[in-house]
Order: sequence, then structure tokens, then C-alpha cells
Amino acid sequence: MSLRLLSQKSGISANALSLIERNKTSPTVTTLLAIAKAFNMGINDFFSGQSQDMKEVVFSPGVGKQPGSSIEALAPNLKQQNLQPVLLRLAPDEKFREEFCFHPGDEFVYCLTGEIECEVGKEKISLHQGDAVTYKAETPHRINNKSPSGSQALVVFELGHLI
Repeated sequence: MSLRLLSQKSGISANALSLIERNKTSPTVTTLLAIAKAFNMGINDFFSGQSQDMKEVVFSPGVGKQPGSSIEALAPNLKQQNLQPVLLRLAPDEKFREEFCFHPGDEFVYCLTGEIECEVGKEKISLHQGDAVTYKAETPHRINNKSPSGSQALVVFELGHLI
């Protein structure tokens, strides 16, 4: 499928799709959902290995710290999975995304290292290592790094609501 056709089917600009394809930016959950729908697939299919079978229990060993921002799926091959845990790494003083996103279900954010700010609607919630927040993901939200040395967070959202 061409970028132009995917853009038409998903409602995501061809420029944004190109940046995602070239790994120059990370897509939001909302963007992944739109792309998945354009391909008539579930969002978890982006995180599943093609040669791996879906399993009852999934162990995901750490892959080490990566520079800059990244999203790493932590349990992509769990059979009948309703929750999607991801490890969010943010570079120093970086906003993970400029625009707010929203999607059905709930979202849980746990600050592993550094300091992050969760903007949920008009509220700004500051999280330090060990702090957590849960919110209705239908409320526009985004996550920002407030630490000059980078931050990591565990983010868990309901996958079943996204398919």
C-alpha cells in the first residue's frame, strides 16, 4: 500500500507516515490505531513477531538503554491480551509528542526514572520515580519529560478497547 493510500485510509498525513516509517518519530496510540484500522488489523499486530506463536505467558528480557525517545512493547505475544504494557524512554527535556492523543479505555503511567509530567485534559500531574497515575484515556493526554537527564516510564493501556 502506498503512503498516499494509507494516508487516505487512516486520516494520517503522508508526511507523518513517512517520518514514522523512517523511524524519525514515534507514533501515538491514536495514530497506531488509525493505521491498524486502515490495514484491517489490531494494534497489537504491530508488536507481534511474525515467527512467534501467541503464548499464555510471555517473558521479555531487557534490551538495555537506548538513546533518545522510544517505545518498547513489553508483552507483544500474549494470547487474548487486553492490556498493552510499553516502556517509554524520553530524552532529556523532551516532549514525547506535541499533540494530545486520546483513545478508549484507561491508561496507567508509572515513572521508573527521572521526572515526567502527564498532561490530562487541563491538569498537569508531575511524577517522580515511583509515582503513578491512572486516567480515562478518552481525555486528551500526553507525556512530557521534565528531567534534564532523561526519564523512563511504564505505560499500560487497554488493548481490547483499541481493536
